[in-house]
Amino acid sequence: METMNRRMAAAYDRVAPEFVQKNGGMPADFLEMAPRFLAQVRSGSTILDVGCGAGRDVVWLSGQGMRVVGGDLSAGMLEQARLRGAERLVRLDMRALPFADDTFGAVWSSAALLHLPKADAPQALAEMHRVLAPGGPLMLSIQEGVGEGWEPSPYGPVERFFARYRPDEAEALLHAAGFTVSERHTEETPSRRWLRLLAARS
Repeated sequence: METMNRRMAAAYDRVAPEFVQKNGGMPADFLEMAPRFLAQVRSGSTILDVGCGAGRDVVWLSGQGMRVVGGDLSAGMLEQARLRGAERLVRLDMRALPFADDTFGAVWSSAALLHLPKADAPQALAEMHRVLAPGGPLMLSIQEGVGEGWEPSPYGPVERFFARYRPDEAEALLHAAGFTVSERHTEETPSRRWLRLLAARS
């Protein structure tokens, strides 16, 4: 897995500036779901953005008056997040989050879990559950589909790993990790079908 981590981090390090140029604004369905996510965040608590990438969501959540910590495997993406104005950033592996139990009032994770092999997804979700305070919300965005493997990137001459999930498969993973799903939405884009779930730590 360490070899895979290095390969993924190197890929995103290389394409980070171009990635930022092509992924600017928040998707419309995020903006529709976000108020219900934010309404569940305990006052005074901090949100953890797992797999924050170039910081788009960190900056947006901070703009809503939230305290946010962003974490990502790629140092290049974290640098882009700093350039965007994100302040609390940590380099991390989502399978072993460097935080104590019950640290965060909410967890937000967009397009991050899909970069892990399916065999490692339960560990990553267990870590999100562990650092999340009881009752806190989780927003999880992944791609709908089947299969997993390395794919060419539209951002440069690199490959990235993707794992895609059926809706029932994703909900079963969340349930097994100790989450209760309250919403499930799908969004079609020209090249992908996105699955976004709102859940809470049981």
